[in-house]
Amino acid sequence: MCSDKPSAQCSTKGVDVNSLSISKQANTLNDFDNSKRVQDNLKKKIISDIQPLLQISDITPAGYIIELGSNQEASHHLQQSRKMLEDQASEAYWSTEFINPDYTATAENPKPDYTNQCGYLKLNQAAQPCLTLGELVKTSKVIEKQIQQDCYEAEKINRLEVDELLQSITEPKNRVVIIDIDILAVVTDSGEIIAVEERYPFKNHEWVGLIELYQNHWLS
Repeated sequence: MCSDKPSAQCSTKGVDVNSLSISKQANTLNDFDNSKRVQDNLKKKIISDIQPLLQISDITPAGYIIELGSNQEASHHLQQSRKMLEDQASEAYWSTEFINPDYTATAENPKPDYTNQCGYLKLNQAAQPCLTLGELVKTSKVIEKQIQQDCYEAEKINRLEVDELLQSITEPKNRVVIIDIDILAVVTDSGEIIAVEERYPFKNHEWVGLIELYQNHWLS
């Protein structure tokens, strides 16, 4: 089981401040955009298929690729969610945290920058019960509410049937976000990465984290 501490591979340097600026602060994104050819080749290599959430939910997973995001006390809330999510996996790997400006912000209407991070939750089906996609979605939504200290909503979600919850998921609106947990893709036993159609095409900051996981061979 994973340590309760953030993974050794996870860097938290320089992400304690979430500014209200609209300027890009993530050098990772700039470097990423400067190598579009490499970017496009990696995208094609990493993603094997794209399927709707309800269809992917029937796949027996070897692991899940997730994304965390927060624009309020981000490092603290990301650390809380990592610890709780790691309890669902046999191993967990995390990309570097980085600050990502809210793309809807303007000079007249500045909004808090996001801190984002991708993770790979690796499962060991021989050692633990199968964690289905629906169960992980449900668990992630309960975790969000627990970290937000909204016990009523956490319990309400916990009582929902998995199928009912999957049908009710919608894209979150721009807002103050204590913690957001999204499932980007499912990894199969054969190593294929199947993206969730409702989350695809991935945003730049999602690709940054995903490619870091891939290049460090944590997905192999």
